[in-house]
Amino acid sequence: MKVLLNTDAFLPHAGGSRVYYYTLYSELVRQYPDQVTVLTKKVPGWEDFDRDHATPALRIFRRFRPLPDWRYTQLPKFLPDLVRTAWSAGGGRTDIMHCGDLFPQGLVAVVLQRLLGIPFVAYCHGEEVTQIDHRRFQPRMRDLIYRSADAVIAANDFARSMLLRIGVPAERIFKILPGVDLATFSPRPPDAKLQDSLGLRGKVVLLSVGRLVERKGHSQILRALAALPDALPAWHYLIVGEGPERQRIEALAGELGLSDRVTLTGKVPASRLAACFNLGDLFVLANRDIAGDLEGFGMVFLEANACGKAVLGGRTGGTSEAVIDHVTGRLVDPESIPEISAALSELIAKPELRHALGERGLQRARAEFAWSTRAPQLRAVSDHVLQARRG
Repeated sequence: MKVLLNTDAFLPHAGGSRVYYYTLYSELVRQYPDQVTVLTKKVPGWEDFDRDHATPALRIFRRFRPLPDWRYTQLPKFLPDLVRTAWSAGGGRTDIMHCGDLFPQGLVAVVLQRLLGIPFVAYCHGEEVTQIDHRRFQPRMRDLIYRSADAVIAANDFARSMLLRIGVPAERIFKILPGVDLATFSPRPPDAKLQDSLGLRGKVVLLSVGRLVERKGHSQILRALAALPDALPAWHYLIVGEGPERQRIEALAGELGLSDRVTLTGKVPASRLAACFNLGDLFVLANRDIAGDLEGFGMVFLEANACGKAVLGGRTGGTSEAVIDHVTGRLVDPESIPEISAALSELIAKPELRHALGERGLQRARAEFAWSTRAPQLRAVSDHVLQARRG
């Protein structure tokens, strides 16, 4: 099978959906004699990534830069993408198109589906629906793309419910949950040198991993930490990641008198993320809904669980599918500082509770979230679409 994956950004661009795409298609070509061609954009570090990860079965072609937003002013950029994709997909070079993003990739797929008869599969993580709900004209284009798709892959139950709400027929929606790299993310002793260099030894380490953007809720965690009682064991908040909110987070930590108990590491190479997870005693992310921008699932919660860590997340978007409340972690109202603070206080004070939650999270990650099980699901969706077209 010849698959064309068209996505606005691909690894090493940060984001759980980018890890989702790369790992899913890497597993596909590992398990099946298929060829995947990735059409995507140039992002920082792309040359090294493509040199190390592209193969004859997983080819990566990049031009232009990712779109800065989904405003109508970006529409002229649709035409170069259309020409480029038509050239790559036409002439029998592609059996099926997969679209990782709505604009312009999904719109390109609709046009080529109608002009060339090439079927396409669209992806939905949930926020594609909620972010656009508040805009004036874009919901029409969004709904056209999803309703025109031969199949839509929902990355979680939340995304599925959003697709049903906008009128996508249930029989065309297929859910494929993210997985976790169990070989990379596993329980290991903390790196002693790293622990000492960050001044973490002898402290309960709270860890956040992710882009520093408002919806991740770092500021909510800081406010909740400032409200903790003094009698708790010594703790330290370690924030891994980079993003536009960094200066605000640092400023807020200073205002709250927490500067000496908070460390921001900046961006950490993917090869060092597992070591960061194993530094932590509790993974925390008070993910929020910011005008429809929310967490569709939260792969980082699975990665933390796979390292045997208890997790705390915000009760928004699709997080309730990644975190089983009171089983693998805790879910809290991310807008309630008292609720976040109370949960943190209990988890910091009770190491046996953290251990129990982390152990159940580890068991669930191993039993239900191996990436190797996702490729057959993806192959089955493509087979279903192609068989329906032939019929």
